[in-house]
Amino acid sequence: MKGAVSSSHPLTTEAAIEMLQKGGNAFDAAVAAGFASVVTEPTLSSLGGGGFLLAHLSKSKETLVYDFFVNAPGKDAPEGAEPKMIPVQLKFKATVQEFYIGMGSVAVPGVLKGLIRIYDDLCSMEIEDLIAPALRYLDEGIPLTENLLYQFEILRPILNLTEYGREIFDTSGGDRLYNPLLKEFLSLSSPQRWIDEFYLKGGKRLEKEMSKEGGILTSEDMQSYEVQLHYPLECNYRGYRILTNPPPSLGGRLICIALDYLKQFHIHTLSPSEIQVLRCSAMKEMNRYKTSKTGTTHISIIDGNGNAASITLSNGTGSGCFMPNTGIMLNNMMGEEDLHPEGFFKTPPGKRVASMMSPTFIEKDRRIHAVLGSGGSKRIRTAILQVILNLIDEGMAVKEAVEAPRFHLDDEEVVQMEPGFDDKTAALLSKIYNINIWDSKDLYFGGVNIVMGDYTGWGDSRRGGHFMSI
Repeated sequence: MKGAVSSSHPLTTEAAIEMLQKGGNAFDAAVAAGFASVVTEPTLSSLGGGGFLLAHLSKSKETLVYDFFVNAPGKDAPEGAEPKMIPVQLKFKATVQEFYIGMGSVAVPGVLKGLIRIYDDLCSMEIEDLIAPALRYLDEGIPLTENLLYQFEILRPILNLTEYGREIFDTSGGDRLYNPLLKEFLSLSSPQRWIDEFYLKGGKRLEKEMSKEGGILTSEDMQSYEVQLHYPLECNYRGYRILTNPPPSLGGRLICIALDYLKQFHIHTLSPSEIQVLRCSAMKEMNRYKTSKTGTTHISIIDGNGNAASITLSNGTGSGCFMPNTGIMLNNMMGEEDLHPEGFFKTPPGKRVASMMSPTFIEKDRRIHAVLGSGGSKRIRTAILQVILNLIDEGMAVKEAVEAPRFHLDDEEVVQMEPGFDDKTAALLSKIYNINIWDSKDLYFGGVNIVMGDYTGWGDSRRGGHFMSI
């Protein structure tokens, strides 16, 4: 057994598995999957976004967080420059969310530098090998699956913002998706050339575009961006050790807040419906400290030597704007209202924007028990929480733990519920909260991809998840 991988797309998983089959480690697989995901999951992942890697190094027994999330822009911006953003409403099946897009919404991207730093520090294979699956997918085109078409339907106002977006996301002329400029960029096959074309020369070109289109991101922002290393946040729950994303990100802290709240209760004295109400109370504790983000994908990997990688990538909803000459859509993190509770553009230039992304390990007796994480905007924290509880409190098998129905207590304290809960649970919750029961499971409720220490795992069907082991 050489390893196991779970991601939100079969081709992303296959890219990682290919590296493990060739003798690569979990981090080779993570980098290959990261590059593949920006091709296979273009509405969720981009080199123009931000992300995190939670990495367990089996040889040194060390666990580290690679933070390559976005920075607030505006270093050396013209005095008095005011970013211009475009409001859009995105319609899910049973709810609507408002976001802001356009050049004014773009924060300083970190994914490309993050993947390069992971490659430099942790990988054993050559970069040409790691990007080979992504280039192959770009050459062959990405199948337009039902899941991808649903995402396009939700994000159409963003995907159609620019001429290049309308060209590459046009679904009327075939059954595959192509991005020729991204293929040309990745074909440079050199970290230094990528940095030059994206952060150095590219930063200067982008600054010119920003000045025309109401953005404040500068060449100085791009050149000065750096990946940060942190130690993970730790909390304990019923004999298990949870390792997750630390401050300045908030997602991991909120998960630990919920677990600390729940562990004071003896759940085995409660009925199944009462347990669900208690979980909702834990979500209310989370909401006291909440922030948000969106448009994420997650990859979980463990190799035969015990190395583990939990990597979450995001482009927000996407700004609709592209890095010149690269085919890389830029993020809209400055246009995500819940990321900026004190108001837009209050975060000083160069400072990390807060995130809800929460790559997570569960340890038992100091050994990796599970590697997991999720996409899903504000639902990341509640999706991960419910899967952890399903595994530990309910003793569910991994597939059952991921596929069990979920709910989420939203900002208006409405309980958004998937179908599948019993009537008694709905009745108890409705005495305390307004509830909205959906007709079907949906990507709104996250996409938890997980691998276990015994090389089992599961990819969440809500986001087309795919698990493989070798």
